[in-house]
Amino acid sequence: MKKFLVAASLLAAVCMPAWAEPTKESPKVKTIFDYKQELSLSDEQINNMKAQLTELNNSVKTSRELLTKLENDYRALIAKESTTTAQAKTKLEEIADATVTMRLKDLEISRKITGTMTADQREKWKTIQAKVRAAQPKP
Repeated sequence: MKKFLVAASLLAAVCMPAWAEPTKESPKVKTIFDYKQELSLSDEQINNMKAQLTELNNSVKTSRELLTKLENDYRALIAKESTTTAQAKTKLEEIADATVTMRLKDLEISRKITGTMTADQREKWKTIQAKVRAAQPKP
């Protein structure tokens, strides 16, 4: 889940339009790109990360569209009294498979992104993440 949040933060940084500046109510979430100097990220690494995040963005968009369709199909299916539990189970398994596929893609991209970093950069990034998490208010 932490990797998903990292990837989602990175994705937001890459895909967020310039006009979508954070408001006083919603402070800007810092991403790995905000720490490029501290991490000594090269232009090549940054470009690679952005390409990976673009791939993830496209994959998530496609997966969300599929999940929306499957959820609508499921609702329509169970609204019919003639639907059997076996039919409902089959549709739920399709939803689960689509969810697993999306999460695995997130893991794959997260690993590719961290794979572009040196061991030293990864350690520095983990340290930065730990400090940021420690500073966040607990719910």
